[in-house]
Amino acid sequence: MDVFFTKMHGAGNDFILLDNRQKLIQLDSSRISTLCDRHKGIGADGLLVVESDEGKEPRMVYFNADGSRASFCGNGARCFARFLFEMENKDGEEGEVCFMTEAGKITGWISGDAVKITLPTPKNLTLHIPLEIEGKSYELHKIDTGVPHVVLFEDCESLPRSMLEEIGSRIRWHKAFQPEGTNVNFAWRVGERKIKVRTYERGVEGETLACGSGVTASALISHLVLDMDCPIEVSVRSGETLKVYFVKSGPTFREAFLEGPAKKVFVGTIEIT
Repeated sequence: MDVFFTKMHGAGNDFILLDNRQKLIQLDSSRISTLCDRHKGIGADGLLVVESDEGKEPRMVYFNADGSRASFCGNGARCFARFLFEMENKDGEEGEVCFMTEAGKITGWISGDAVKITLPTPKNLTLHIPLEIEGKSYELHKIDTGVPHVVLFEDCESLPRSMLEEIGSRIRWHKAFQPEGTNVNFAWRVGERKIKVRTYERGVEGETLACGSGVTASALISHLVLDMDCPIEVSVRSGETLKVYFVKSGPTFREAFLEGPAKKVFVGTIEIT
């Protein structure tokens, strides 16, 4: 069947979005990975699907580029919020939407290309985890911002992508983070309230130009470890900057918000066999 799609990106993190409220589109991991393939399909870091049941809020269903399902995606949720808002408000430039994810309810505020969202309550925080990989010692910090992340502070500005992906892959698959594995963020401070981040994404199995939940994880860990104040600006591999806000509750976080660009790239139709 021919399926209408929208291609969007959030700070370089790109997604295919489908409206499946009528439940007519049948997807499996093979079809999803083909759609996300940059040579054989549309090309994307992930696939976002709008689903809904009568009388209930819309639901965001997220798939990684390899076809695996994930509970949440920060930049994907920002793109989803704008996509959903435009579906419901054809002429609106600013407004608010609410939708469900596997990680909980999300609220998004849209102002043109800028989208700010609530994030799932951060959990599973563990600081100062020692890890040795091929004779080199690392100190990692773990937190779940909708999906699991680790953060390590290391200036990787000039590190070749192949080397970052090799280190990231070894950490992602390390026995310490099994069975679900983890996303891996390399962060370094560049200002009083600003960091840079490069992320190896689980499910993409490589470095992406941005990762919203990874940006959030890195900002929250920077507050705890580097004593950085809110809000924290985060520059990503694409060269764009996102902003993370948070509210503390004792040693943990009660709320977190992610703000940044969410842009439509193009629309079209594609045959799904």
